[in-house]
Amino acid sequence: MKKKIMMLILCVSVGAFAAGCSNTDNGGTTSSASGSSSGTASTASSASTDSSAEDDIPVVDEDLPVSDCVTLGDYKGITLERKIQQVTDEDVESFISSVLTTAVTDPDATVEEGDTVDIAYVGKIDGEEFDGGSTDSQTLVVGAGGYIDGFEDGLIGMKQDETKDLNLKFPEDYRATDVAGKDVVFTVTINAIMRPQELTDEWVQENTDYSNIDEYRQAQREQMEASNELSAENDLDSEALQAILDNAEIKQIPQSYITLGEQMYEQIYSSYASIYGVTLDEFIEQYVGQETYDEEKAAYSKQVAELALVVNAVSEQEGWSNEDEDYITRFNNRVENSGLSEEEYVEQNGQENIDLSINQDRVLDLVLENATITDVTVDADGNPV
Repeated sequence: MKKKIMMLILCVSVGAFAAGCSNTDNGGTTSSASGSSSGTASTASSASTDSSAEDDIPVVDEDLPVSDCVTLGDYKGITLERKIQQVTDEDVESFISSVLTTAVTDPDATVEEGDTVDIAYVGKIDGEEFDGGSTDSQTLVVGAGGYIDGFEDGLIGMKQDETKDLNLKFPEDYRATDVAGKDVVFTVTINAIMRPQELTDEWVQENTDYSNIDEYRQAQREQMEASNELSAENDLDSEALQAILDNAEIKQIPQSYITLGEQMYEQIYSSYASIYGVTLDEFIEQYVGQETYDEEKAAYSKQVAELALVVNAVSEQEGWSNEDEDYITRFNNRVENSGLSEEEYVEQNGQENIDLSINQDRVLDLVLENATITDVTVDADGNPV
């Protein structure tokens, strides 16, 4: 997940949502809160980082010139791969099946593997409910493997409105250490069972802008291919930044850069918390866990610091400033896209963060313009096909 996080670092800190900074991660830093709950049965986890290789880089209190902190390597003429995931017939049918999914009306129908179900559950450890272990409504695909062992299997055979106790155990290595390895009872109720309808020309005509099944299938394939190409571009951006970071030698990190990363991380999670209508502390307690939050914040902050140092070093070497024409054009575009006045935009994001984010974009464009890029078609696991 390291490369995905790299693309977040300066995006989020300067009004990424307003400015349209794109980043897709099926579970990276922007993973579903319910999937990273400290107590939920879900096995999904938020992005983690591996900073063990950089742990020996000293962090110093004083602010130093960038040249004292970084020795740049190659950032022009590097070789990159744009990996575009192929869209298979199975992918298309799976997507269409999800669109066709509707509630089963037969009262005697029971949950089968592959069904989509809406459930409510209450989790208890030693007879006591625990934070993040309950929900009134959660949708899952039975058999997809998103929950701890035994949870999804326990739903098979249940009817709508039926309630059942599932006696399970959290894995020893579960990411939320406060529940890892503990026995748990989930009292689960099936709110609804959902299965796909039959795809017919009549359904297509009534529910889409297409006239028959073939047209509809082709349109979905093209949309999925376009989405995969966009994902490949985002991944290429991450690869490019990672490459110049790998090629550079970081000798020391001023504490101010670490602090910048910490502020960005808090801003990311504050955005999540606001979506859920809770405070940051409440969000951490219910959906992340303080220990996990602190560990990931420290690793993320170090990555922010390292990339920010490299971005500043390239900017300095290229002789860029916040007064040249390219900077002014980029700045004005961001302000316009934000819907704010210039003063409001600067006040909301901070001039230092804005400068750093714009320079990241400039560095990225410079690297890609001078790189040798090869397109590679890959499967869902990233293997060439």
